[in-house]
Amino acid sequence: MNQPKLTTILVIEDDEAVRQTLVDMLTLNGYRTVAAADGIAGLAAARTENPAVILTDLAMPGLTGFELLQAFQTDPTLRTVPVIVISAKVDRAAMRRGMELGAADFITKPFTEDEVIRSIATRLEKKELLEELDAFAHTVAHDLKNPLCTLNGRLELATMMLGKTEEATMRHHLSEAAASARRLDGIIEALLVLAGVRRQTVAAQPLDMTALTTEAIDRLETLLKSHSATVHRPAAWPTAFGHPPWIIEVWVNFISNAAKYGGATHPITLGAETAPDGRSARFWVQDRGPGLAAEERDKMFVPFTRLATARTGGHGLGLSIVRRIVEKLGGTVGVESEPGHGARFWFELPTTAPAPRPAAPLPALFSS
Repeated sequence: MNQPKLTTILVIEDDEAVRQTLVDMLTLNGYRTVAAADGIAGLAAARTENPAVILTDLAMPGLTGFELLQAFQTDPTLRTVPVIVISAKVDRAAMRRGMELGAADFITKPFTEDEVIRSIATRLEKKELLEELDAFAHTVAHDLKNPLCTLNGRLELATMMLGKTEEATMRHHLSEAAASARRLDGIIEALLVLAGVRRQTVAAQPLDMTALTTEAIDRLETLLKSHSATVHRPAAWPTAFGHPPWIIEVWVNFISNAAKYGGATHPITLGAETAPDGRSARFWVQDRGPGLAAEERDKMFVPFTRLATARTGGHGLGLSIVRRIVEKLGGTVGVESEPGHGARFWFELPTTAPAPRPAAPLPALFSS
């Protein structure tokens, strides 16, 4: 997979020494930084650089920090970007005015690295939460509406035709209604898994992949039979660490997609190998379907926040959850495929127990 794009932080500060100090702090902490020496240059950079967070002084030439905040609020692409004010102004009036104009936090000079990095991390968590809530609303509206419409329509038809048509027709309508109900149940279960992954803190443990893949295949027995799909597994698996219930969800997603989209013949092959450096193990599901073009591959595993605009033929929600699960366990995900040559969806996990990652908190929507 490609390396993740660094988060961009825009620093708007007219004092060169302070500006460079902030840039150095952010760079050392893994952020991509863009710097501007006055308000006018800062507004231009904000409109071109797509920053995740903006740090700004208040007293600057060109445009003051207050004027910048007003400009950000009137720009549809910038109004949701968190702005942290870093200023020597410490009076309550300045802080209140800054907050009223949309400032997300207020740090006074002199500041410490810990203050700045913690404030940015909190704003990014809050921003991610709000974006996920928005994406959740779009996903629910899109993915639940179609099967719900089919379910209602089939039940209405069955009700109108009760006693007026042959049994075969009634059975057809009820069968379609039941299929739609199952699709609704699957979507709801997927969303519950996503919520659980966000909230939970788990301790990674050695994985029994034989047992986990057996449980995944058992859960998919009906689906596999309906698609005449057979699953082939290796006799042994490499060592890897993770959280067993989540890894079952990964296997269920990959295997079910291989059955549904794997072409007319359905031999599905599971496999694994340890990386040359021994630090991770890769597990995969290989199908013999039509494969994926480059533009289709690029849409797989999109973050949940992009599902509203990146529909992937039924893969989107499930693969976004897979990505969230594997990354929280310290691994990576990906797909290898060429048109006409099937697809191999894979995930990598560490071969030693990683340090546990805390659950993402639900931060307050306003700074205290």
